[in-house]
Amino acid sequence: MNRSTTKTRSRGFGIVEIMVAMVIALLGMIVIFQVFAISESYNRTSVSGSDAQQNGAYSVFVLQEELRQAGWGFNNSQALGCTVLAYNAAIGAVPAYTLAPVVINQGPATGSDSLEINYGSQGLLVAPTAIAANQGSSLDPFPVANPFGFNLGDTVLAAETGKSCTLAQITKQLPLTGSAPLPCVAVSNCVVRTAGGAYPYNNPGGSGVIYSSNGFLYDLGPSPTRDVFSVVNNQLTVVPSLTSNVLQVVADNIVQLKAQYGHDNGVNNGTVLSGPYTASDGIVDSYDNVTPATAAAWNQLLTVRIGVVARSAQPEKPSGPGPACDTTTVAPTWSGGSFNLSANANWMCYRYKVFEVVVPIKNILWTQG
Repeated sequence: MNRSTTKTRSRGFGIVEIMVAMVIALLGMIVIFQVFAISESYNRTSVSGSDAQQNGAYSVFVLQEELRQAGWGFNNSQALGCTVLAYNAAIGAVPAYTLAPVVINQGPATGSDSLEINYGSQGLLVAPTAIAANQGSSLDPFPVANPFGFNLGDTVLAAETGKSCTLAQITKQLPLTGSAPLPCVAVSNCVVRTAGGAYPYNNPGGSGVIYSSNGFLYDLGPSPTRDVFSVVNNQLTVVPSLTSNVLQVVADNIVQLKAQYGHDNGVNNGTVLSGPYTASDGIVDSYDNVTPATAAAWNQLLTVRIGVVARSAQPEKPSGPGPACDTTTVAPTWSGGSFNLSANANWMCYRYKVFEVVVPIKNILWTQG
């Protein structure tokens, strides 16, 4: 009996089948990458918006906390507005500045304002004490009738109408003794400010101002603060100008800062919607950038309102076929007007968040009360 054996031939993929499979795989990869790109775009937008939210909120929080302390230690109309001459052994002469709770330095239309915020660190609010006798030189101690609250290491501000204010640091207090240096022999106590050692605010060459019995001393505590906030390279920065010249970064992606004074000056300039627009009644009448020129005008400063613009970290692509961005087509606004962001030619490629707050200058308000 014969058996017939049927041979089967093994067959693989042909070139046509392989090419079809490759085309299908490539199409699938294209779809996958497109979906991934869209997903990443949405994710980047969401994360950038979250970062802008956090940076802006933190910036306003820091500024608000600083402004709440503004004016502590010198909230008295006798000294407000004077030019302060200061010295620190670590940096030398400090650039002269205006003694005020907050000073707004108005920037250009396309730039940011800067804020100078000043306050002391005294644990108790000590009333200014009169200088009891004329000084002979700017190196002399301060003879005072009442040294209560003035402690070793405290920084004092000397002020007198018509003269610059100066900072000094208490190195010791001398009671009335026959050996006390002039002019301290004629009064009960003397606040001494010797240069060197752990007392950096005492200038070895003297303050440059000689005070008479018409002057006053203010106790600012051991570590007074003068912080200067500004926007540099899309970052909110601060310089602690009494102790350092170095910029310190507060928050990233802050592109603009604007600020205005709230005056109780009886002026209706349209920035406050309702009256009665009566000067010195404890109610803000107007907002502007006009820096007070006198102590009385500084005493009418009740609030400061600030606006901060935070930006997304990454630019976004145009939604249409053209090259022009349209992520943001209208400049952001605040109560003080519109922010002009045109200094950056690509400003419309970003998303923005605006943060605004009005902060009472409570140390001025308490003085009035």
